[in-house]
Amino acid sequence: MTTSRALLAPEDRSPGAARRIVRNAVMEAGLEHILDEALLLTTELVTNALVHGGTEVELDVEVAEFTLKVQVSDRGDGRVVLTASQSEEREGGRGIYLVDALATAWGTRHSQEGKTVWFELGKPREQRVIPRPAVAAPRRRDLGFVLGLAPDLEERLGPARLVEELLARIVEGLDLEHGWVVARRPTDPEWMVYATYDETTPPDPEAVCRGLADDWPSVPFCGSDGAVIGALVLGRAPDGADDFALVRLVAERIGVILREEHARVAQLRTRGSLALLAEAGEMFAGTLDVQLTTALAARLVVPRLATWAAVWTVYQHAPVLQTVAHSDESLVEPVRTALTGTEGQEWLTEQVRHGAIARAALVPPKHLTSVSGVDGDGGECFVLPLIARGRLLGLMLVGGESGRGFVIDEMALLADLSRTAALAIDNARLYEEQTSIAEGLQSWLLPRELPDVLGCDFGARYAAAGEGTEVGGDFYDVFPLPGGGCGIAIGDVCGKGAEAAAITGIAREILRLLIRDGASPPVALSRLNEALLGLGDRGRLCTVVLGTVRRREDGIAVRFSSAGHPPPVHVGHADRGPNRVRFVGTAGSLLGVLTDIDVSDDEVLLAPGESLVLYTDGVTERRGEAGSFFGEENLLATLRAAHGASATELAGVVEFATQQFGAHGVPRDDLAVLVVQATPPLVQASRPVVSWPASG
Repeated sequence: MTTSRALLAPEDRSPGAARRIVRNAVMEAGLEHILDEALLLTTELVTNALVHGGTEVELDVEVAEFTLKVQVSDRGDGRVVLTASQSEEREGGRGIYLVDALATAWGTRHSQEGKTVWFELGKPREQRVIPRPAVAAPRRRDLGFVLGLAPDLEERLGPARLVEELLARIVEGLDLEHGWVVARRPTDPEWMVYATYDETTPPDPEAVCRGLADDWPSVPFCGSDGAVIGALVLGRAPDGADDFALVRLVAERIGVILREEHARVAQLRTRGSLALLAEAGEMFAGTLDVQLTTALAARLVVPRLATWAAVWTVYQHAPVLQTVAHSDESLVEPVRTALTGTEGQEWLTEQVRHGAIARAALVPPKHLTSVSGVDGDGGECFVLPLIARGRLLGLMLVGGESGRGFVIDEMALLADLSRTAALAIDNARLYEEQTSIAEGLQSWLLPRELPDVLGCDFGARYAAAGEGTEVGGDFYDVFPLPGGGCGIAIGDVCGKGAEAAAITGIAREILRLLIRDGASPPVALSRLNEALLGLGDRGRLCTVVLGTVRRREDGIAVRFSSAGHPPPVHVGHADRGPNRVRFVGTAGSLLGVLTDIDVSDDEVLLAPGESLVLYTDGVTERRGEAGSFFGEENLLATLRAAHGASATELAGVVEFATQQFGAHGVPRDDLAVLVVQATPPLVQASRPVVSWPASG
């Protein structure tokens, strides 16, 4: 057994000195098969002791016939620092984890004087291989040493640590004192010192890669596109052509490592970008609300791509702030305050009015002072237009943290996200506009309010099928008559949308006009049928129940006629027996089909507390889970169970029962319910009362 001992000063050259001591000991013992691991682990332990101990380091090397033991002692606080975890996203500084992975055995000893970390290398006697004899060639000529790391060892080291080891080997092999690798990391566009042999002040990385540092011998290496991505820099020029050729080989090897790392990271980023865009598409597809869409757009960006984000929508060339997101929730309101400041808002408005925002652009810092919500520089800020169908719908501002710029891949992904968000906002705005139009049109086709009259109460419910963008074909109406009393109507026009709404409007106004002019319900329905036939191809089929409501001394008289419509239901008092809830009237002929129609002229007398329920086929033809219809029997049973309900409550009961029956199905038809109920004459109305004519 041979031993070596050295006391290393707390300076940046000590790891290199320790490597030389261990290398000499290994080579003299003929243990070249463990040289790579020995140098790597020695570098890790000595560097860790210097950085975290900050004292002199004692190095002990023991070499036996088949094993090597290295001990590193310092006078620090006794802590063994785990510099990093084994994570794919961490590119260097494997520390004690590397020792654990490569050493045959390792451990620590602690005392009041400090700590000792040791490792052993070597295989059990029965598995040992015969060591290769020491190579007599000078170390600087030994290509196998400089580039000869085993593939499995290279894979365990990772790209950053592997580059550091290659740099150390070429510097030591050529008996140099300094060396650096300057490059761009895959996730950072700035030039930086990627690896260093010691802590001597390095040259300017950007100047080296741009060929502006002539005082430093360097060999550049390129990326897959031929552009320079880094360089190997030495403390002095190689002595001869052979040494220079060796430096070029090492530089090319480092270039291959970094190119592969750039490609790996780019592939991961591409996969991540596609996943993010897919997630964005799925999330945007789940909403048709502009406010929610802008909030989703901001949250997709933060914190994955930016520190903060804000989204404006543009109405009449004026940007309106919709949402703000920040990686630190406590800074959301400070950012909102900064973004709505006079200077920033005026700048955005001016850009929108002049059409200056057509692509992603860097926002001048003076317009967004302290926008990050913290003191100092808020980092880069970009404005991205939200454009769909050639129109500017909004703006998205994204900001990075202080001192960090956005890389090209991030900007490309942000541009893709902004386009996806713009399409989602456009769809949401179109949906909201169509819904608003449909709701407005529907409101004109229904009475604004039901009249309050002495002796009579009205109740109604209406529910359009679909997603809210279509106008339903069902309608109901209650209107006062000039001579007293009220006219009532409920109908169903075939189809939906604007064409059905037009027919509904025509039918509603024709019926109102004719009944007010004194026409009887049968005559009014015949005239409406003539009008529908006169429309030709634009006409629609229509079913209607039309009637008049007048007070009598013994209750309310409802005279009505039905044209192909479901029969009304008379809900009588309980003393009427089993038939207290029954269908009344005759169906009659469908309107808009034949020239001559047959409609009945029916009348029902409602005593106080009794009701007449009119409805559309959206009630009885509502489908349930098994495909069955709600039907007439369920309607009668529902009305029997609603004993004592007011007109409004009765209409609500019918609507609720129908919707519950089809709770798991999609409603195919609109639903309308109109209830006429006779009340005691002493019940006072809360709104202007409709007068009643004297009637026998």
